Amino acid sequence: KLIKVINGTLEKMERARRLNREVRIEDFYSSVLSKLGIPPENHALEYIHELYLNSFKVEAFPETEEVLEYLKGRYRLAVISNASSELPRYAIRRLGLESYFEVIVLSRDIGIRKPSPEIFKFTLQKLRLSSSQAIHVGDSMEKDVLGAKRVGMKAVWINRSGEEASVDADYVLRSISELTRIL
Repeated sequence: KLIKVINGTLEKMERARRLNREVRIEDFYSSVLSKLGIPPENHALEYIHELYLNSFKVEAFPETEEVLEYLKGRYRLAVISNASSELPRYAIRRLGLESYFEVIVLSRDIGIRKPSPEIFKFTLQKLRLSSSQAIHVGDSMEKDVLGAKRVGMKAVWINRSGEEASVDADYVLRSISELTRIL
């Protein structure tokens, strides 16, 4: 029964994501527990979520801190991430990188996922910037480049695998270390 309940809940989550809507991981856990007849107590949900976060090995690319240091001295930095959990914030904090970012926007916070223009607009509003004043850097052609272009931002695609572009990025780089060359 557990597998059937989890799979059914995952299917609902995926349907929402296809519409660029986000389902918070806590809501997923709560739904599964409720369907199993277990009251979703807050402390139980927090415990499950903590186990989930701690199950991930968190590491950054070797050049990450050096590039962030370079960029922080020249630009205001933000993170936009499609995440149903707090994992990106947790990872940034665990890696000691939180001081580099003014704003961290997770799809779980606003219920909208990239490439929807709303998540980009929300972040720009938090930074009090127009789209012409911002550049989005990301590793997904569909989510990052397409989303940024939809709101009029310049887009940098980090294409580590050398795959074929389906949308025109303003810059295509193989590594984040190349950002120091173009910005």
